[in-house]
Amino acid sequence: MRTSILLLVGMFLSIAQNVVAQNRWLVGTGLTYCTYLNSPGINFNVSYRVAGNLHIGPDFSALLSRERDEDGRTVKRKEVEYNLNSHYLVQINESISLYPLVGMNISKLTIHPEGEQPDRKMITALNAGGGFEFEVSALHLFIESKWTSKVDKVDITAGLLFEL
Repeated sequence: MRTSILLLVGMFLSIAQNVVAQNRWLVGTGLTYCTYLNSPGINFNVSYRVAGNLHIGPDFSALLSRERDEDGRTVKRKEVEYNLNSHYLVQINESISLYPLVGMNISKLTIHPEGEQPDRKMITALNAGGGFEFEVSALHLFIESKWTSKVDKVDITAGLLFEL
């Protein structure tokens, strides 16, 4: 029994060391700009290296509210978006990679005309885009652009990812 427990603990530690050694998880943040709202925001990003250069992970963006004058009245617009994207890194050299990006988007849009009740919508859409990643040690600088269907918008995001 004792030998079995030691064997299981040893296997677990070996697997855990292998996963950590491969630096599969990347976590980070950045700034984003949305053409739909014509507004900046903040982005939080998690990426998991599935196999080789294939990455998959969620990201979240909260965009600043934007007020516009439409037909003589003020309309406030807000957006929060959740994405699940995958991308495949194509290495240019040891530290520079380009990648195509595809995924799903869920956006919570709020349109609030002055003097009326806010109109809140949840929209599910597809993402397509690409990006650039520059790796220095355990730090990854990324710049990416993605188009989101249904809302017909482009998000441009730049940020830093850290290997865990």
